Amino acid sequence: MAKAVPIPLPKNTLLANKRIILLSLLLALGQFQYGYDSAAIAGFQSMPGFLRIYGYADAANPLGWNISTDVQRLIQSLMNVGGFLSAVAIYFSHTRVSRRLGLWTGCVLGVLSISLQIGLHNLGGLYAGRLLLGMSNGFLVPYCVTYMSESAPSLLRGPIVGMSTFQTSLGALFGILVDNYCEPYGGNASWQIPLAVMYVVPVFLAVLLLFLPDTPRFYVAQGREEKAMWAIRRLRGIEDEAFLRAEVEDIKSAYLMEQELHAGVHLRDMFRGPDLRRTLLSYGANVGGTATGVTFMAGFSVYLFVQARVGSPFAWVMISLAIALTGNMAAFPAMRYFGRRELLIVTSVLSSATMFAMAIVYTVSGASPGASRALVGLSIVYTWVYGIGQGPVLWALLTEIPSQRLRSQTVGTGSGLNFIVGWAVSFFTPYFINPDQLGWGPKYGYIWGGSNLILAVWAFFFVPETKGRSLEQLDELFEKGVSARKFSSFALERQLVDDFAGRADRKRVEDREAAVVQAEDSEKR
Repeated sequence: MAKAVPIPLPKNTLLANKRIILLSLLLALGQFQYGYDSAAIAGFQSMPGFLRIYGYADAANPLGWNISTDVQRLIQSLMNVGGFLSAVAIYFSHTRVSRRLGLWTGCVLGVLSISLQIGLHNLGGLYAGRLLLGMSNGFLVPYCVTYMSESAPSLLRGPIVGMSTFQTSLGALFGILVDNYCEPYGGNASWQIPLAVMYVVPVFLAVLLLFLPDTPRFYVAQGREEKAMWAIRRLRGIEDEAFLRAEVEDIKSAYLMEQELHAGVHLRDMFRGPDLRRTLLSYGANVGGTATGVTFMAGFSVYLFVQARVGSPFAWVMISLAIALTGNMAAFPAMRYFGRRELLIVTSVLSSATMFAMAIVYTVSGASPGASRALVGLSIVYTWVYGIGQGPVLWALLTEIPSQRLRSQTVGTGSGLNFIVGWAVSFFTPYFINPDQLGWGPKYGYIWGGSNLILAVWAFFFVPETKGRSLEQLDELFEKGVSARKFSSFALERQLVDDFAGRADRKRVEDREAAVVQAEDSEKR
């Protein structure tokens, strides 16, 4: 019997994969756009130039202008409505729509939305622009992640997709940065320039996609294997035909296995047996992302600082976001060293403490200089803590907890739930913080201090430790109904074998097989 010739594989180094890394960095601008817009619109609510058109004169306000609660809630919440509509569209069409077409749709909607907001100086144009921009982000963000994950080599898939969170934070920093330097212009230029800057991302992505293929996985799903090979060659710069064919065969095998796994699956299966627990945990992680208060801080931070009479509010929010980036960068080693569960519990308790501290300081001291400094310091601590623990852990749980056969249904419906909860927060927050309603300002921290505390309690009693467990092992743990606190110590039938041990095991098997063959030959002789 002829001995199989191993397929030569290219070295899996950063240098060897520099093309796909660069392309992924450029494609992740979809997440950058989302972060940029969220921060920029938060700043508009505290710009006199914007408030002269969409707000009203208010001598009691530190700016001399204010924005009505109705307008404030709609320009934030319509983004979530648009995102929800896009999520529904993607859920029903993702198997038929190519990744490039999905990204182009997001780019077209983005350009149209920006044009409406710049060109029409009335509430109808503003609301329509915000709705369309939410739909644009609803296409750009998931399709950017999908394109990167389906194009990157398996070894680099995690770090490459992980750029999404970093790009969102970086976009938020740039959004406040541009607001900060445009606000002194006054008039319409103060808010129209930050909006016009947003043209760069959709236009650039639309042009870039003209020179890129679709993902290899999409071509395999369409039965176009030669196109899949061409896509890998184009995206990763690989010329070895043997490797290209082997790679496409791997993709095809995984795709067929997934199709078999999902055959006959219905939405109601998510709420039966062990899958019910996994569905509720996934939904809890989705809602938990909003319960941290990050939606509130991202969408209303500048306005909150202005109402609290913090000097140079744009600059302080910018500093806070810059420091938060260090938390994002520290998240990777933190998640490798600490368990998911303990990191989520500790950071949720810390976030709860900072939110309660903001509220208590303003209850006791009011809008004094000392309270303003405390608000700035505590908000910086909060954003850093969220970046290192709550944000990345909750994202990780969303991908690890759903069962493999129900993953798309669980993630899809969970994303829809997240948009609904995010809409509710954006819609009702102005009633709490705007002076023309309750006017709580930083005292709104009582709400988010409580929600973070509930998140910590939920994590302690219900969230299992998924670190170091394969997806197959998680299936076994959930099937056996292991309690959350015993997930990390429970002895499993399925055991992981590391690469070195695996190579040693294979060597022993090969040696035994060789010995058997040698013995048979000896007997024949």
